[in-house]
Amino acid sequence: MKILVVNPFGDTEFHGADNLSAIARSDTEFDIVNISDTYPLRNNQWLYFRYMCTDGTLEKVMWAEKEGYDAVFISCNLDIGLYEARQLVDIPVTATLESAALVSHMMGATFSLVTVDHQNGKIQESLVNTYGLHEHFVSQRPFDIDANAIYPDQTPQGEVIEAVVDAAKRCVDEDGAEVVIPGCTLAGSILTHDVPDAEKVIGAPVLDGMVTGFKMAEMMADLRAAGLPTVSRRGWFEKPPVEDFQKLRKFNGRPV
Repeated sequence: MKILVVNPFGDTEFHGADNLSAIARSDTEFDIVNISDTYPLRNNQWLYFRYMCTDGTLEKVMWAEKEGYDAVFISCNLDIGLYEARQLVDIPVTATLESAALVSHMMGATFSLVTVDHQNGKIQESLVNTYGLHEHFVSQRPFDIDANAIYPDQTPQGEVIEAVVDAAKRCVDEDGAEVVIPGCTLAGSILTHDVPDAEKVIGAPVLDGMVTGFKMAEMMADLRAAGLPTVSRRGWFEKPPVEDFQKLRKFNGRPV
């Protein structure tokens, strides 16, 4: 099995390759790409920024299908281009937040998000509504470190850990969350790998969306290999008309 991991950012290192190597099946290979050829920034939580990085993400998804990948995992809690991607390709496409939210619903009755800031959190809250899980969502709490500054080269790791843990504990103690989902992949790596006994410290399980999204991609690829459909073409994920799709691609100088 071969999975493409899309990091929908520009000039930023992917923090999580070792984590994925540790949980990938022995027969799973994966490659990691970013979108630095079309998007230069380290953040994407403003709506216009999110719109601009969607294009580059979709180009990587379509490229993956042509190159024979079995699935794509979009590694970002804003689930950049997820639904658009499912309209365009037949291979399974998963993303961080949707996968974590669906799995959290199997683990407990309520969940909260620990997000970078309110802007980021509001987008994720709207996605939870789209996914039909709003009745189980109790809060989103930001740890309020600027999206450009959460990387180890900008802010001491101890400071980030302290802020993330504090927000997560408040989700449990004050909001009633039975499961906590880190609202960015870096925060997820912190809570699941850098905080010993995180569940005991926070008071509830922490669900790393990077792990769930990647494992969901493996599972969906398995289902497709078994001959089962992994996307419905009736309604929401109906493919666009081929002629119009090709015309639009040619108009924008893109390969068909």
